[in-house]
Formats: sequence, structure tokens, C-alpha cells
Amino acid sequence: MAKFQLPLPIIPDELLQEIFLRSSAKAVGRCMCLNKFRYRRLRQQETCIHHMRRQKVLDQHVLFHVGYSLLLMGSDSLYIVNAASGEEVNVQHPFGVGIHGWFRIVGVSNGNICFKFSRERDDTRLLVWNPTTQCSREIFDPHRDHGRSFFPVYGFGHVPNSDSYTVIHMCKRDIADAYVFFSRYCSRRSTWFHCVDCLPGVEKIDPNSVFNNGQTYWITGTGDSYATPKSVLCYSVEDESFSEVSIPVGAIYTIHNLLMHKEKVALLAHTHNEFGYVAAIWHLNEDANGNRILEQYCRFASRSIRENPILFVDDNLLLLVNNSKERELLVNYRYRELVLTEYDIEHGTRNLLVRRAWRYPETPHSITVRSTLKYFAGMFPV
Repeated sequence: MAKFQLPLPIIPDELLQEIFLRSSAKAVGRCMCLNKFRYRRLRQQETCIHHMRRQKVLDQHVLFHVGYSLLLMGSDSLYIVNAASGEEVNVQHPFGVGIHGWFRIVGVSNGNICFKFSRERDDTRLLVWNPTTQCSREIFDPHRDHGRSFFPVYGFGHVPNSDSYTVIHMCKRDIADAYVFFSRYCSRRSTWFHCVDCLPGVEKIDPNSVFNNGQTYWITGTGDSYATPKSVLCYSVEDESFSEVSIPVGAIYTIHNLLMHKEKVALLAHTHNEFGYVAAIWHLNEDANGNRILEQYCRFASRSIRENPILFVDDNLLLLVNNSKERELLVNYRYRELVLTEYDIEHGTRNLLVRRAWRYPETPHSITVRSTLKYFAGMFPV
């Protein structure tokens, strides 16, 4: 006698869409492998954007690039750590640079990571990679066309309400030039657009950049060794125009970083005085006339901030502390460790998340944290 089989339930498309939006990027990626229909449906631009907006709130990870001295650039590593639990995710970058090569992170946006790398010294290239989908795209580096140039800076981010991204490159072809050479890459057209002379009067642009809502921000410097911050430089992808916001005298400290804090572009300035390490956060706001200004949000005793890479997750300050204290072990090689600590500004308390130690006898050099970025998984195409 034939067995009676109940028909499989039919799930409405609206309910399936809601399930996918609530699922992790890794789970959605597995569903995309079921068939071509699901692949096309889940790779739609609207689905990727809605999924990103939900995951951006729930998924809070830290991506950090760790290496040794400049003589050992080929031994650098990438790590992704859960900022809430301290759980570590292994990351195998999609290129091999060898002992003569190197790489650095240009930026992170919507789950995509942009690298600048070289396998043979000055043969530099750009690569955009999505760790979730394991897809990548190699892009020509315009810096190779200029030979010896000065103050090269980059920016990377997605255009608002779109799955296309922009890569920005600027440099001076001569240290005495009054203008900056500007280039912009559009992923939708796979083309570089160039502007020969722009930003008259800008002496130097700091490589630290922030991309937010289709706009890229840098800090410009002036004075001896360009150590004095002058302004926050902004480039709008939509308007294809630059603007500058002067840094107030009260915000000129010893060290400055640009970052995102409470969904706003913020300037973190910190210094050391007779009372210890002091830091202040300045938000980029608009006044009554619509002009952009920097306004102080808070000031606090930074304690262990010093010169460590910094970023914000919610209202807490996350620090990557490079502990360079040497310890002698039984086999007589140096001990190096990386500590990820959560520091609560309001209560002044710290919570240890990750302590990672390197014990390689063949590499006795101190470890260096080259970059620290907030990261969340996404399904955006490269």
C-alpha cells in the first residue's frame, strides 16, 4: 500500500522575505546557494539594503589588522572579534603577499573590505572583498601612475540607498604643489574619474578617513611637520564637491582621530597634561543657518587611551591596547600580547574581552595594531 504523504506547506513570499531579513548574513548566503531563483531574489539591491539596515544594529564586531615591524609586513594578520562576547572569527584574506609584500585596510562598508596590497614592493593594487560571500574584485591603483608622489590618502564607502561603492584617491605629485590630484572610482561603471587640480591651499591630508551617508571625511594638517590640525575636509559623492569645517582652537590637542559616534561624524582629540590623559569628543553638526560646525559633546579622563586606535560601539569606548611589556619565558623568547578592552566612559570601568598572545620565537618583534574598524557581515556585491 502506498504511503500517504502530506504536501509541503507553502510559505508566502512576504513571510519568507521577513525571515531572510531577520537571519544572519551567513544564513542568507547559504539560502542563496539553493537554486538560481533564490540567488536572484536575495541578491536584489533592495533586499541587500534592508538586510544591512537590520544587521547594522544587531551585529557588532571589530576588525583589526595586526602586524610586526615594517621589515615583516608579509606576516600581518586579520582578526574579527565580537564586541559583546569577545568571540573571535578567523579571517583568511583573499590574497597572498609573500615575504616581500604587504597590505593595509583602506576602509570597510556594508560588509565589504577594501585593501591596498602589493606582492612585490611598489607594485600596488586595490581589492574589494566580501568575507561572507567570498567574492572579490581587483581594482587598478591610480597611485602607480604618479611614480613618486606625496601624502597619498584613500577613502572607501557605499553610495546611500545603493549597492554601488566609491573608492577615492588623493595625492600631491610634488611636496610643494599648491593643488591635490584627485581620483574617484565608481563600481557601477568600473571606471576611474580624475580631477587634476583641486583643493588649493591644502598642505596635507591625514590618511585616517570616515565614510558616512555618501560623504568622506579627513583631517587636514598645517604647521611644522603638518602636526597642527586645521580643518575637517569633506567630499560629497553625490555633489562631487569638497567642503571644509575649521577645527576650533579648543579642539586642538596632541592627537586626533576621526570616527563615528552616536551615528555622527566625530573628532576625538586627546592629550596629556599635569592631570593625566584628557580626551574630548566633538560632533560635526549644523547651526541654525545650515553651516557645518564642530561642537563639543563631552570631555573625560581618557586613562588608557593614549595613542591606541579607537572606535565606538554604542556609548562605550573600545580600545585595542598594545601591551609591549617584555616577559621572559622558559625558552627565552619575548612575549607579546594584544588586549581588547571595553571601557565605559561614564562609569570609568573596563571589561576585558580578548587577550591574544603571540609566542613565535622566529619573530621576536613587538606587535603593532595597524588599523581598527567596526565591522558587520553583509551580502553586498563587490
